[in-house]
Amino acid sequence: MKKTCLLFAVAALLLGTLTGCFRSVDELFTLPKLPEEYQNLQEKIEEVTTGAGAEYAAPIMGANNQPVQLQDLDGDGVMEALAFFRVSGANDDKPLKIYIFRLTGDGYELGAVIEGEGSAINSISYEDLSGGPGKELVVSWLVSGNAYVLSVYSIERYQATELLRTGYTSFELQDLDMDNRKEIAVVRLDTIEGKSRVEFYDAEENDMVLRCSPMLSQGVTGIVTDGVQTGYLRGNAEGNTTVPGLFITSYQGEGVVTDIFAWRNGALENITLESSEAGSGVGVSNSTRRSKDDAMPTDINDDNFLEIPMPVPLISSGGSTTAETLYTWVQYELSGAGAPVFTTYHNFDDGWYFILPDWWENKITVSQYSTIGEKATAFSLWTGEEQEAETFLTIYKLTGPNRYTRSRMGERFTLTADENTIYSAELKTGAWDCGLDAAGVQELFKQSTTDW
Repeated sequence: MKKTCLLFAVAALLLGTLTGCFRSVDELFTLPKLPEEYQNLQEKIEEVTTGAGAEYAAPIMGANNQPVQLQDLDGDGVMEALAFFRVSGANDDKPLKIYIFRLTGDGYELGAVIEGEGSAINSISYEDLSGGPGKELVVSWLVSGNAYVLSVYSIERYQATELLRTGYTSFELQDLDMDNRKEIAVVRLDTIEGKSRVEFYDAEENDMVLRCSPMLSQGVTGIVTDGVQTGYLRGNAEGNTTVPGLFITSYQGEGVVTDIFAWRNGALENITLESSEAGSGVGVSNSTRRSKDDAMPTDINDDNFLEIPMPVPLISSGGSTTAETLYTWVQYELSGAGAPVFTTYHNFDDGWYFILPDWWENKITVSQYSTIGEKATAFSLWTGEEQEAETFLTIYKLTGPNRYTRSRMGERFTLTADENTIYSAELKTGAWDCGLDAAGVQELFKQSTTDW
């Protein structure tokens, strides 16, 4: 059985590498003859794992999650093979193994072994961090529970050298200093002393050097799910107009805060941090603090810059269902200054949002109601507490077998549709002139493409 699993692992690897397509298990039994240089790879893997109590332990996260992978590690144009195993030997304090096989004139042979502690290999990526012809291996080890260790290895003449080893909460590989090489930004939360920070590691002379470690906002207690994001912000008019940034959204008290890190003044800085004392590097990104985390930073207007969603109070409508909060999306530049892009109403349950015209500001209220197969969101003009709000636009989410008929009721018009759902809208005749016709409503209506 073990030999069969080895065959499938190697065969699946080669199918993905050589043909670029996926084959079923049944098709594996009728594989064509493998190229000669790969024929002994299965045999060599068996040689180093047989009798060791080894089982495949592919990385559990990321794109590189195959049990056997091919990579040109030294930049010579020839692929090395990497096989991932867990060894169950009682006396082995480093049970996780990454076997690296090099290709010679006689086929593959074992070149190097990387060993790690823990219960699983969380992820691996292959990056040129040093600017050399080869690639470094960036390995995340799952030690236990939610404890992770990050290691970086160089492979030179098939000798594995560990360049970095550190615990982390999260990390990102990104070219933040714009030197055409990626660096490693390690996020480390310290909820006890309140000194959470981002450690910025850069390659230098066969080593990973800690360049700087700017602070996150004081009082953060945890990272929001998927709260570490890479993106871009606007640069200075005198220099780069587009600057890479690291956006970290964390829990703080009853709300959340987003710290934006970018390369400025020769170092990685928290550009939104307002220091409690000048030059201390300690403070809070007050401009991005907010009470809700339903919406996350995203490029909401498709201009290649990430925007931060800031909740805006919505006038209470007294409707049957409380409406969602409005969001003003703020775009930041390298100076730390933010500028609003537009304001949206988000209906998270129904999977859509609507860009509000500027002239609607402080004039509208929103209510929701539903019947079987129909969920309606009504936009109304608010004229004061003593008067009933006047509905001028209603957006419908229609499902069920009679959705086509209901999409044409009254003066409704279709916004978008798929095989199961129709989104339609209706502008009420004789109501407040909201400045939009059917085409204008269609232009401002968007289906949500991000799962928050």
